[in-house]
Amino acid sequence: MKKPDVIKKVADVSGLTQGDANRAIKALIKVIQDSLKNNEVISLSGLGSFRSKPRKARQGRNPKTNEIIPVPPGKKVSFKPTTTLRKIIQ
Repeated sequence: MKKPDVIKKVADVSGLTQGDANRAIKALIKVIQDSLKNNEVISLSGLGSFRSKPRKARQGRNPKTNEIIPVPPGKKVSFKPTTTLRKIIQ
């Protein structure tokens, strides 16, 4: 399902117009991005929690030349679903 499909479904379920649903989804995405940027944990009841985790520097390999290249440290996004969500998708 792509973003326009999600917007249409949110509009249908909530009774909002598609424009309002689009703005609401964009606002939610912006809030999540800003919170992750500030190392905050975002917990959404019934869905799960998002957090940013540090990633150590490591050695990578160029698949074309097989040359070893350093990969600098960084951050990654981690999502942990709630127990309710895990039960729904099984």
